Amino acid sequence: MSEPGRRAAGRLRVLMLAACLLGGGTGAGAQAPSAAPPLLLRAGTEQNLVIDASGDPRLPHLFSVEGDAAAPQRRSWAVSLNVALDGAAELDRRLVHELAQRQLAGQVLLEEFRPPRAPRCTELQVGSRVPVAVVQAVVRALLPLPQRWSVQIVEDDESGTGELQRVYIGGMVQRPCALAPPSKLRELAAPGLSLPELHRLLRTINGTARQHAAAARPLGGA
Repeated sequence: MSEPGRRAAGRLRVLMLAACLLGGGTGAGAQAPSAAPPLLLRAGTEQNLVIDASGDPRLPHLFSVEGDAAAPQRRSWAVSLNVALDGAAELDRRLVHELAQRQLAGQVLLEEFRPPRAPRCTELQVGSRVPVAVVQAVVRALLPLPQRWSVQIVEDDESGTGELQRVYIGGMVQRPCALAPPSKLRELAAPGLSLPELHRLLRTINGTARQHAAAARPLGGA
């Protein structure tokens, strides 16, 4: 091949390589489009939550939605939101955003519920097996709300309904509760918090550690 021909062939190869890099290419080496991230699974107030056994003793429950026509979608964690709360729609929007930011949307089922009566106080109830990232997504969504919150940790699951893998926002029953200072809620959202540190905060944030100790004393004790 003549020298001008070699130069022309070289320019053609460069142009073809540039086209592949810019347009994605169609050859064997071209990368396939990346898959869309999984969407947050949602159960509305008219839908029932389905709780299946996972076969994993560490996380024994999986959550899905009754009547979901798609391929079985199950999630390891559930966040239950009282939609009767003031600001619930904005809280929902922020929660979806926080979960997406942490790439947790594909692991969480968001359940909406509406109790027959508004609870006495606004409550955040955290299961002890819920990971820090999920709890902090919920807390960060709550922080801008004006109301103060009662914070509780659930450390046993006598009902067998996956309470240790769930977070409840808003409360479901009428009961007295202490309200946590906003500064304590911000502590729950601190970067680098470990799961044991999170549990320690949850136990002490409303003085529940003292309440548990008092409840454990025999009647008539000092």
